[in-house]
Amino acid sequence: MNITFSNIYSILARYRFSMIAKKSFFLVLIVVFTVAFDSFSQRKGDTIDSTEVMRLNALFRIQYKSQPAKSFEYANTALEISKRINFLQGEATANNNLGVYYKQKGDYDKALNYYKISFNLYDSLRNQEGIGKSLSNIGNIYSINEDFERALDYYTDAKEIFEKLKDVPRLLRILNNIGNIYLDQGQEFEAEDYYRRVLRIYEQNPSQSSLFDPYSNIGKIYFNRQAYDSALYYFNKSLKKEEAADNKFGVSAALVKIARLHNARGSHMAAKNAALDAVDIANSINAKPILLDAFSTLAEVYIHLEDLKNSYMYMNQYHIMNDSLFNEKSRRAIAELEKSIELEQKEKEIALLRKESEIKDLQYQNSQLFTYGAFGFSILLLSLAIISFQKFKQNRKAKTLLEYQNEEILKSKQAIEIQKMKLESWNQNITDSIEYAKSIQDGIMNKNSFKENIPSSFVYYKPKDIVSGDFYWYSRQNGCDILALIDCTGHGVAGAFMTVIANATMNQIVNEEHEIEPHKILAKLDIKVMDILKQKEVTRSNHSMDVALCKIDYERQLVTFSGAKRPLYVVEDNELKEFKGNNFTVGEYFNSPDKKFTFQEIEFEKNQTFYLSSDGFPDQFGIKTQKKYLRKRFKSLLESISNKSLPEQGKSLELEMKRWQGEMQQTDDMLVIGFRV
Repeated sequence: MNITFSNIYSILARYRFSMIAKKSFFLVLIVVFTVAFDSFSQRKGDTIDSTEVMRLNALFRIQYKSQPAKSFEYANTALEISKRINFLQGEATANNNLGVYYKQKGDYDKALNYYKISFNLYDSLRNQEGIGKSLSNIGNIYSINEDFERALDYYTDAKEIFEKLKDVPRLLRILNNIGNIYLDQGQEFEAEDYYRRVLRIYEQNPSQSSLFDPYSNIGKIYFNRQAYDSALYYFNKSLKKEEAADNKFGVSAALVKIARLHNARGSHMAAKNAALDAVDIANSINAKPILLDAFSTLAEVYIHLEDLKNSYMYMNQYHIMNDSLFNEKSRRAIAELEKSIELEQKEKEIALLRKESEIKDLQYQNSQLFTYGAFGFSILLLSLAIISFQKFKQNRKAKTLLEYQNEEILKSKQAIEIQKMKLESWNQNITDSIEYAKSIQDGIMNKNSFKENIPSSFVYYKPKDIVSGDFYWYSRQNGCDILALIDCTGHGVAGAFMTVIANATMNQIVNEEHEIEPHKILAKLDIKVMDILKQKEVTRSNHSMDVALCKIDYERQLVTFSGAKRPLYVVEDNELKEFKGNNFTVGEYFNSPDKKFTFQEIEFEKNQTFYLSSDGFPDQFGIKTQKKYLRKRFKSLLESISNKSLPEQGKSLELEMKRWQGEMQQTDDMLVIGFRV
């Protein structure tokens, strides 16, 4: 029996198909016949193209660290070819490679988008190695954005996959990244445990992890502990390893760490040279996050070198580059909003790819049926045409729906972008103003030479916001040191305004009127602040400041103390004694109109350490207990650290607060001063 196009047309007529449907069927039949004859030649071409995709992806892995611009071309070309020939494995790898490229450039939103596309493709292929790799990379982006809880979830899932696959190099990176999260959250000992575990595995399997650097993070631990010799040893090992691997990103990042270490030790010229080398290398590969750290370091180094022109230049470059990156909060909000849209769209794209792949396979199977006879082949061909037509209708409907959804997505993105630009502009204006106010406040505290005149001292200073309501004031008059810790009502901008009033008034009382007795200084300060703020005209509780004030008289060998709701702590031979101030505050009239400030004298003794503190440290809530630190625990802490050097005591307070606070929001400004005479 011979089957012709006229026979097929008469068959279709019996089922009353529309003219459009008939034409569509004939078009499909013609295409199928063409595909049948060209099938083998096309599949041979596809094999060649897929080999080229694998070669390009392999070239990216070899050169992305040393030649990032060229490696981007490799990945982009691999992606284009993979999409053209429907090579899902190559497309997944190319998307992952593009995510790596944009992450190193600091464009984290693009990187996250490519990583998620790669994950969906690997998941559709049931490729466990690719799934683990994508989970790890997505975790890296959330870690950079300080979304540590979500990052840890992704890392944990990836870790389980790499353990099953016994993939040592990637397992090392995952363990290292988990250690980084603990370090960023202030859990230093947990982080060090992971870093040591990584180093042990690395030293047992160096050939399997030649591109991995296990030394840098251990160096950071030692740097935080001020063990600079040990930190420099590990940073130098990190630098040599990255140089051997020709990893320009790693080399420039290691140089920035070395520069910071030299700056902390006072070797400012060595710090400058290392930071400048880092800038040259990072510029050559457009590594913005590394450049940001290098500019900040150079600005600080040039201040120590008293080169204010260069310091300003690099600080300005830092702000310009920082502005080019997303504001952290805006970036998180946009990423969360776009996540659901992107995932839905990509899932539909993958579904369409699968349908196209099914059609292609059916066409190839149909081409083989020619050898089994004309009659059977024609019947199967007709069945295929009907199925193809149905799928065509489904795909057209899906395409129309997808185009509509894309239009809605585009509108949403445009609205988000406009809102983001407004938020960034408002945020930048406010932040610039407050940062300028911070520089003024820092100048007020640092111009009085407190640390130069009392070298055996430390200042632990942690504002709740950029500017603070806590500050300290110092002056030397008639051979005596006058030191005050002042805790003003409120924090942030409101508190900072009060500190300006307090500073100006203290300058007038001590430096101009030459009053040096603590209780008399407090009495005058109380009157002047009430007068400035017109407190007597207010009929309710109003603005004020708590003060701890000391006069250090070297001739009489006495420390004279007066306080307004703030105490003086003295630790001698590991035993703390508290000298309480008067139970009213400075500048308030409503609750305590009649005040008389008293004073107490403490004779100099050996092994004495004096402490002044605002209420911020004891009032801070802890992440584990959800309760305040409290004064009792704070006084025990002072006793336990009193035998250390003063700089080490300041560092101990900082580490203890990191451990206690964790991710809890800071509740108030913190200021603690310690000194010995």
